[in-house]
Amino acid sequence: MNAHQHTIDRLPLYAAGQLDEKERSELDQHLKTCASCRADLQLWLAVRSEVGSANSHVHAPDGVSERALERIHTPSPLSLAVKRTFSLLFSQAYLVRREMWPSSAILMFMGIMATLLIQKIVLVRYFAPLVAAASLAAIFGPDHDPACELTLSTPTASWKVLLARLALVHGYNLILTLAASLILLFIAPPDMLWALILSWLGPMTFLPALALLLSLWTGSGNSVAVTYGLWLLQFINPKWIPGYLSNLLTPVVEAYRQFWGSPLLLVIAGLGLLVTALWLSGRIGSRLVQSSS
Repeated sequence: MNAHQHTIDRLPLYAAGQLDEKERSELDQHLKTCASCRADLQLWLAVRSEVGSANSHVHAPDGVSERALERIHTPSPLSLAVKRTFSLLFSQAYLVRREMWPSSAILMFMGIMATLLIQKIVLVRYFAPLVAAASLAAIFGPDHDPACELTLSTPTASWKVLLARLALVHGYNLILTLAASLILLFIAPPDMLWALILSWLGPMTFLPALALLLSLWTGSGNSVAVTYGLWLLQFINPKWIPGYLSNLLTPVVEAYRQFWGSPLLLVIAGLGLLVTALWLSGRIGSRLVQSSS
């Protein structure tokens, strides 16, 4: 690029007042001897004048800068929801009974050791749901949270409190059971992992959900007793049924065993029970707050 062309390229900047003192002085010297550049400069000065005149008739709405700054500094609904969710989970982690965490881990470890000793990986299907059911039966209510009334009197809905504790405790148990399944691959081929997960996923969704729902009605002790009893009923041998009741009860026993062996059905039923428990917790929370006021 020659010097003259460089000068032409700087004319719009000259007209807009964007050149520093040295560049402007150099361009002034050139304009004294170049009629073509002077004519081009007049064109750019006219353009600047027209743009300035047009801008003078455009007025920004009142408060536009304040609203723009507010929008910039206000977090998005998604980030705000994520922040509130983590804040709720963090706060509820301190209110869950502390002994629950090591107790679940110890019971799961004992189950793993028993499984390794007898070399039957299917055993995880039987003890994991029981551990999870006992945990969920003790996550909500005055018996398990000394600050229950204070917790329920906060703006956070009681069902959100229960959902946070449910996510923490049941998520913890799911991680423990998944880790146990991975450890059991030492005595089982890797291609059995998915089948093993399916074997405990259904019962571990339904049984704890049932324990949680019953605990809201009858307390955790009764809830665990009932859920454990229902879990053990599936192991009844039809041969134990007396002859005169065999024809009547054997189909019922078989259907009951098939229910516990249907992962998809158990998951769907368990999710339904969890939704019911969340709804019921809202009613219980309102009743506790009203009785304490």
